[in-house]
Amino acid sequence: MFQKSVNRRIESKQFVFLSENFRKWLETLNYNPHTVKLGYWNTKEFLSFLEQNQTNHFRNFKTGQIKSYLDYLQHRPNCNRSGSLSAGYINKHITTLRLLSKYLQLTGVANIAIKPELLKTTETATYLTKPEIQALYKAAKDRDNLYRQRDTAMLGIYYGCGLRASEGAALNISDLLFDKNLLYVRQGKGYRQRYIPMGRQVKADLQEYIFHQRNELLNRQKNEALLLSRRGKRWSRQGMYNRLQLLKNQTNDEKLKQKTFGLHILRHSIATHLLQDGMRLENIALFLGHKSIESTQKYTHLVNESAF
Repeated sequence: MFQKSVNRRIESKQFVFLSENFRKWLETLNYNPHTVKLGYWNTKEFLSFLEQNQTNHFRNFKTGQIKSYLDYLQHRPNCNRSGSLSAGYINKHITTLRLLSKYLQLTGVANIAIKPELLKTTETATYLTKPEIQALYKAAKDRDNLYRQRDTAMLGIYYGCGLRASEGAALNISDLLFDKNLLYVRQGKGYRQRYIPMGRQVKADLQEYIFHQRNELLNRQKNEALLLSRRGKRWSRQGMYNRLQLLKNQTNDEKLKQKTFGLHILRHSIATHLLQDGMRLENIALFLGHKSIESTQKYTHLVNESAF
């Protein structure tokens, strides 16, 4: 049997006000709707846990309660299947707690640091090797693939240009500046905009898709979105994720088929490959749209690990 629901009910007026304003803060920073919704739910579960442990205001908060909360998560039943929560799912709660800590400090609500370490997990691949990326491209360009031009363009956006999942889904046709060999990211993380250089092959693949298959998908409709579903609508992140899984399963790489990954792995992969090829960390940070080079430092660990 699995747990049917999670207690996210909170009574404290401060906690109710805090959870709502934290959600609005995430929206203001341009986090995608799914992240905002998950962050809101996770925050309410955390605050509900505090209330159940006689903490109704952050002036009564004790740092030891973070460890207690993580212990609770590690023993909480899964609501969607039998067993406990995965390490990956608990890490999403930890990420929410870190963001909440930042919000509390920035707004002056409480000067507390909530920075628990992420749990180690082997359930998600860190990056794909160059041969594995080539295998995905080969599957996308297969003559039997009816959507080969669109699928190849999708790989070009997420691997060739290193975009986040939400950034790629938000791209419009007008964001491609072919005359300057640039791609314009209007809706980057934290409202940060940037220009991404388009490599020769990525540019060629995007042009082939735009001048041929995209018009077929539109079917005389009007839509400013760059990547379209087979119904001519803006292609959803879930739709692209499902398509990536299909491409993975159509490769001849058995080890690749066993790996679990989503669109974001393509971004991790290009960053790792650029670092392996000798690009400076500062330039990779600009390419990825990282606010701080500290966010880019993690790729040095991936490169170092791959050397052994």
